[in-house]
Amino acid sequence: MGLAGIVAIPAAPLIFAPVAAQERVSEDGPQAKALHYRHDAADVDHDAYEEGQNCANCALFSDPEASDWGPCEAFGGRHVAAAGWCSAWVPRS
Repeated sequence: MGLAGIVAIPAAPLIFAPVAAQERVSEDGPQAKALHYRHDAADVDHDAYEEGQNCANCALFSDPEASDWGPCEAFGGRHVAAAGWCSAWVPRS
């Protein structure tokens, strides 16, 4: 019984990772600020931004079927707004 508990402790992050991955990115977070992330691309004021770019058409947005919020590889799988944008934007090929 004690051995099972010791084995389960290192596995805990793997069990709870999917829940954490669904966390929504806040515009106020340090990584979001560093990447100039905005929930709405219409609010972006950045030299790299081009009209029509948004999270939904970025290669890092790992669920192109998501219509509202979806996982982003730039943010470790945490969810970003499909209508959002950040400076890590890469065209989907």
